[in-house]
Amino acid sequence: MFGLSIRTKLTEGETPLYTRMKIDGKSVWVNLHLPVDVKTWNKVSVSLTKQTNYLDRIRYREKLSKIELGVQELRRHHRLTVESLNTLIQNVVLSETREQLRKDEERKKYIEERKNKSVKTFVKKYIEGIKKGENRNLKGERYSPNSIKTWNQFLRIFMEFSKNKSFTWDEMNKSHIDSFLNHLDKIGYKSETKQRYIGIFKTLINVSEQQGLHHNHIIGKFLTSHSVRDDERRTLIYLTKDELRSLYEMELFGMKEKVRDIFLIGCYTGQRFSDYSKIDEEYIRETGKGTRVIHFTQEKTKKKVSIPILNEELETLLRKYDYNVPRVNEQVLNRYIKNILRDLSETVPSLSESERTLLTLTEIRGEEEGRMKFVRDEEGYVIKHRWEMVSSHTCRRSFVTNMYLSGKFSNQQIMSLTGHTKEKTFKKYLRLSEDEYADDVARVGKDGLF
Repeated sequence: MFGLSIRTKLTEGETPLYTRMKIDGKSVWVNLHLPVDVKTWNKVSVSLTKQTNYLDRIRYREKLSKIELGVQELRRHHRLTVESLNTLIQNVVLSETREQLRKDEERKKYIEERKNKSVKTFVKKYIEGIKKGENRNLKGERYSPNSIKTWNQFLRIFMEFSKNKSFTWDEMNKSHIDSFLNHLDKIGYKSETKQRYIGIFKTLINVSEQQGLHHNHIIGKFLTSHSVRDDERRTLIYLTKDELRSLYEMELFGMKEKVRDIFLIGCYTGQRFSDYSKIDEEYIRETGKGTRVIHFTQEKTKKKVSIPILNEELETLLRKYDYNVPRVNEQVLNRYIKNILRDLSETVPSLSESERTLLTLTEIRGEEEGRMKFVRDEEGYVIKHRWEMVSSHTCRRSFVTNMYLSGKFSNQQIMSLTGHTKEKTFKKYLRLSEDEYADDVARVGKDGLF
């Protein structure tokens, strides 16, 4: 190994190693670009053994050997110049650095590719696109505010689930799916809600595959649906024709009166809150045969519907507000209508009847934290008065069930008013008890079952 030294007056800090050699007949100092600690070098340079041990410790021996062999090769081919020597030294000294830079670049590329194929990244970007109107539903339409709310809730759940996880679509397997379903169970979601989020997850799997982000055809098969048993559902009630009449005749004032009227308009039109709460005079028209109808395009489905104004109560309520339904927040309506029906239950006993139901996630957490208390029957099921289970969506169920029970209309006629396109979905709004189903069969089969 050639001789090594440092060329500095400093007594501490770092300085490069030098060696002296002849190039083109001249003796020159050559900077090896290998820094050493000045104080340590001054101590070890007095002994070749100590110097060698130090160079081993800082992993310079191999580099120095490569430089020495390179110099010998350059001399053999008569190509040793200051320029070729500097190039040799740079190549040897920076080889590790360059290799590390190459590895860092590959790692960066790998991380970027994983990020682009990451399930978490895709879910976040896709749902952001839904909110901006860039990603649309299968019909090519923008998602409704209620649908966006559901997708946003899925995003919150999924980000919470994958907080400490990183996986791409191709890496997903049954274990990931099972873990996600267990996460939904841990939160406390019931089957109907879980089915909704499973449907969203399946959509994301299909869309990401269509975009060429993966070829993992099997993962969607692990997101299986199962039929929801009655004891896995929250009880969804409807208000009978007599209960609606009593509510209509109830003497109220101020906000209570306004909320009651909006709620009843919903019960007499069968629409969602997003539609019945926005009825105005522009919605009122007449058909070619002179039937007065409320005609509009539903916000959620973009389906056009025409609801005939046949109930005297509906006509009176609309006229009361000059056919412009007063605006009220849905949460306010839900809070007020429960209080109104609780008061009405004092004279309408059916509203005080108790039924088994399941708690919402908010109620489960409230009970666990001691903020809420619920009555349970002898088998441990939560029971609530019927008035407690009324909400803005009770209107749509009441409309469907009462029209069905009247026996005057076919399912298709009722569906033409509610905007349903699938009978299976429509039938979920029929809230008949076993006795009511029996009465319905008896009404049709007056001459016997067969």
